[in-house]
Amino acid sequence: MKKVLTILFLSVLVSQTVNISGLIDSVLIGNPEPAEELLPTLVVEYPNNPEVMFLQGLLEMNGEKAKDHFKTVYDTHPNSDYGDDAVMKVAEYYYTTGYYIQSADWLKKMPLYYPRSSHIERAVKLFLNSLIVSGSKDTALFYSKVFKRRFPKMDIDAKLSDVLASFEANTQKNKSQFVIEPVKEVVSNEDKQFSLQIGAFGKVDNAKSRKKMLVNSGFNPRIDQVESNGNILFAVREGHYSDKESAKKIGKQIKARLGLNTIVVKNK
Repeated sequence: MKKVLTILFLSVLVSQTVNISGLIDSVLIGNPEPAEELLPTLVVEYPNNPEVMFLQGLLEMNGEKAKDHFKTVYDTHPNSDYGDDAVMKVAEYYYTTGYYIQSADWLKKMPLYYPRSSHIERAVKLFLNSLIVSGSKDTALFYSKVFKRRFPKMDIDAKLSDVLASFEANTQKNKSQFVIEPVKEVVSNEDKQFSLQIGAFGKVDNAKSRKKMLVNSGFNPRIDQVESNGNILFAVREGHYSDKESAKKIGKQIKARLGLNTIVVKNK
């Protein structure tokens, strides 16, 4: 009976004025429960509402599906209050999965269509970084000049310098600090019970992108095909280790350089 009354209460609440932006703010500060309870009813009541679409993206645990929700916000309601937020979410998804060119394509929309967005400075810096990481340094230099004219109050030179310095530092660090030990890895894999996993993907292209991201940073990953709950996944893994602590040391390097979380898994 209590459950029925709760559903009726939610229906009445949604039929009145709902502060959807308030629910979004609540999710962003780490309190998703109110939004999770109301979302099913909101989707039915407001199927074409950009705020509801954006909320769906925030609550979706699958990164690729969340990205699709944010894309829909931009495609159908680019001038809504959450148009620029949606563009940034899509760009960040591509960046974190290693699709730097796609990330740059979305980030470029920010200065073009949302020059007054609160995200603009971060978008410009991430755009320049995406170009440089993907090997398009000359293009980044060209756009830095364009942005200097477009945003005279923004210190573009400082942002570009930061990006270049960070890129060069990471490159040198990878060359000097990361040592691959292929002989140890081949000698006795039976004794190397553990590996470091840096993501498992339903699409092999996503796994290849993550692998490329790691290779470009000096690591030596591989892609293993694994089964989980009856589904085939493509797991990106690094090394063979005799103990968990050795694997965790490399995990700390990956976290420091790329911001990626890792887990230690047992080899089968």
